[in-house]
Amino acid sequence: MSAPRLRDQRGFTLLEALIATVVLTVALVATAELLAVSVRMHQLGRNSTSASRLAQDKFEELMKMNFATNPAIQISGADTLASDVADYFDVPANSGYRRRWFVQAGPNANPRLRTVTVRVIPDNPDMRVGADFTVTTVLRRW
Repeated sequence: MSAPRLRDQRGFTLLEALIATVVLTVALVATAELLAVSVRMHQLGRNSTSASRLAQDKFEELMKMNFATNPAIQISGADTLASDVADYFDVPANSGYRRRWFVQAGPNANPRLRTVTVRVIPDNPDMRVGADFTVTTVLRRW
């Protein structure tokens, strides 16, 4: 006795295989684009964290200075955030950033207070995923 033949079973046609290939290709391209966006957002977060840390380090450094004698914490007469002005910018070692700061009189013209704005700017154009990082705070001399 011989096995019965199955007459209604067929494979994929060439057209069905091509359509499946196109659908798979579109899905893979969309996934690759999502991965690229994810990597870019991760880089932005990493750069923002580094800039925030550098700004906080500068605030702590300025807070320890003598408001009356140290030139880096004297009230700025010009806009020191727009360009590198002596005593109002630095380049932290191996950071890839430069910092500029602007010092104003504190609230109520209190001589023990200073309003300080620190701007952290990436030196490498490839790191410029987001805008420059700018933070303002009031420092108190103890």
